[in-house]
Amino acid sequence: RFTGYAGAGANAIWMSIYQHNCFGVPPYLQDTAGGWGSQLVNVDGKSMPFVQPPRKRRELAPFLQNLAEEERGVTLPADVPHEYRIFYRTVSGLHASISAHICADYFNATSNRWEPNLSCFISRIGAFPDRLQNIYFNFVLLTRAIQKMQPFLEAYDYSTGSKKDDLAVKRLMPKILGSVKNAGLLFDDSELFIGPAGQELKAEFKQNFRNISRIMDCTGCEKCRLWGKTQTLGIGTAMKALFSYPDRAFRGSFTTLDFKRNEIVALITTYFQFSCSIEGIELFRSMYQEFVTDWKATNGGSQQLPAK
Repeated sequence: RFTGYAGAGANAIWMSIYQHNCFGVPPYLQDTAGGWGSQLVNVDGKSMPFVQPPRKRRELAPFLQNLAEEERGVTLPADVPHEYRIFYRTVSGLHASISAHICADYFNATSNRWEPNLSCFISRIGAFPDRLQNIYFNFVLLTRAIQKMQPFLEAYDYSTGSKKDDLAVKRLMPKILGSVKNAGLLFDDSELFIGPAGQELKAEFKQNFRNISRIMDCTGCEKCRLWGKTQTLGIGTAMKALFSYPDRAFRGSFTTLDFKRNEIVALITTYFQFSCSIEGIELFRSMYQEFVTDWKATNGGSQQLPAK
């Protein structure tokens, strides 16, 4: 839900994360904070209204072509290590997921209601296919981590002290683990962080995630800070499971595992948040199709959409 936290302060948080904690990948960004930042103020301090879908016939085809463009957003040199790309994609996917939640539950001052804002979604995410892809990438990464951790998560003691909550967890966790198990192998983590250099990269990943969590402490909105830190910890926990332990560690007595309770809670919470983001994407796709249908009806005749 959009809390009203916006402006230069919000932009500064994300720009600090991208510029100082993504292994030098952001200098290759073609689109910087324009679609990522405040709904109200761009990085140059000028007003930045949402991208509004066009109402004139001659403007629709170029607009749709921009949305269909697959190379828009990020261009990385071929020599950027695959592990660096993964780190950037997780940060970008987290940012996009948070934006999707904001746009899906946005306060409409005109109707005085909380409702999905299509223009917000197009401006922040829909016009950037790489951002959409990174939401799905994070969902796959989280799914693979939970798959790997399944025996451990099945045996974990989730007792909260509340009988009602304990019953809910007992009912829901098998459903989550069952659906993840049936998903198949979606992400192959065995080819990453190989050799001595791989061990150094792991240490850098851990340190950078800690830095991002500390940067989140500077967020001026208490709710935003809580959700940002929780999901950063959730993704960090997924990476810890994938890249710090072999599969066999999650079978048997689990004596070599070191996962804190807050890490498990953050992992499942983050998985839920990304699931909601994907549901929101489907909603916005439907809303956009309705917009296009209404546009065609209003402008008398069909307009061929560009192939994706």
